[in-house]
Amino acid sequence: MYYEFREPIHGFITLEDHEMSIVDSRPFQRLRNIRQLGTTYLVYPSANHTRFEHSLGTLQVVSEIFDHLVKSYSEELGWNKDEKIKSYRRLVRLAALLHDIGHAPFSHSSESLMPIESGDRYKHEDYTREVITNLDEIAQKIQDVGLDPRDVAAIATGKTTEPEHDFLSDLLTGELGADRIDYLLRDSYHLGVIYGKFDYPRLLQTLVVRKMPTEEGEQEVPQIAIEEGGVHAAEALYIARYWMFLQVYFHKTRRILDRHLTEFLRDHLQDGTYPSSMDDFLQWDDFKVLGLLTDQSDTVHHDRLLKRKHFREAFLTSDHPKDFELERFAWLMEKLENNNAYNDNIYIDDKASMDPYNYSAPSIFIKRSSILQNLDKVDTRRVYADLSIRDNVETECKEFWEKRGQGR
Repeated sequence: MYYEFREPIHGFITLEDHEMSIVDSRPFQRLRNIRQLGTTYLVYPSANHTRFEHSLGTLQVVSEIFDHLVKSYSEELGWNKDEKIKSYRRLVRLAALLHDIGHAPFSHSSESLMPIESGDRYKHEDYTREVITNLDEIAQKIQDVGLDPRDVAAIATGKTTEPEHDFLSDLLTGELGADRIDYLLRDSYHLGVIYGKFDYPRLLQTLVVRKMPTEEGEQEVPQIAIEEGGVHAAEALYIARYWMFLQVYFHKTRRILDRHLTEFLRDHLQDGTYPSSMDDFLQWDDFKVLGLLTDQSDTVHHDRLLKRKHFREAFLTSDHPKDFELERFAWLMEKLENNNAYNDNIYIDDKASMDPYNYSAPSIFIKRSSILQNLDKVDTRRVYADLSIRDNVETECKEFWEKRGQGR
């Protein structure tokens, strides 16, 4: 039996019985209550789409990529048996469906509050792996169709150890993978901007498979690539990602709202982090956080997040600061930190490089593209201040910057 979802990006998305049983599960339904872009809806009012619909869309895109490559490049893949193709298709579809199952409330906005285990901070991929492999509600449904939950988790999180699973994971999580394709198209649509749009049908039709040697050079394995005629479509994807980062993901107000949200949650979570227990973690979603915030109507957190009394941008560098500018900014940080008059009313050094959506130059086909060769990683730095002192901080920052610039 098949089930169809109708949605605005891909039209109809079709699921099989075992996939629908996962969609109906408690952990997956939780994704309906986790916004794809965190606090961005407080800047772009229509940014209310969720991880739920993005997960379905990613499944659709990865299926289209898989089907295209299997149809056109079966010899390069070496997948000549129908049963093997069917198994791999199920694997990558389930991985796509579940790749975001471990997100915290407001998605990446509060990921810095995940617990530290064995010296390393958890990421949403760690919770994803735990849910897929250790939660019977999910793992058993995967086993029922003859697949290993560990394989699904490895492909979903990019932690594969087998060459053919590496290839499947690249279809999902790679630079031209389904995850990135869907979120750019989806985010652009729901925000009402055109920055994230590119020619996906053309890109899909120009994806190819090439046999490439491993780093050890012992064997050749299939890798996704793009033919000459698809370079411009791929360039458009990277340019879309670049502009979406600057205009949306690193938007000045969205970033400071994320910061305020993190501060609120740190005060209300036990030990300042989300629980490491998977069952306890899955109790958290956007609604629970907003409920707690609403109950704290007499606090500064409530006012900053829900009454628009957030910090304002007081200073920022260029999008691509030179080394001497970064050194100058470090001096500025030191000066501001030593000004006791500001206390907790200032937030210094918001780094673009720390944002999970940050644009960086692609590792593939870069030599073919003069455009992408000149599109550097964004490394903007910002200073924010409470509205009551914002003008004073702005003046101090600008005077310092100009004085230091003259002496460079």
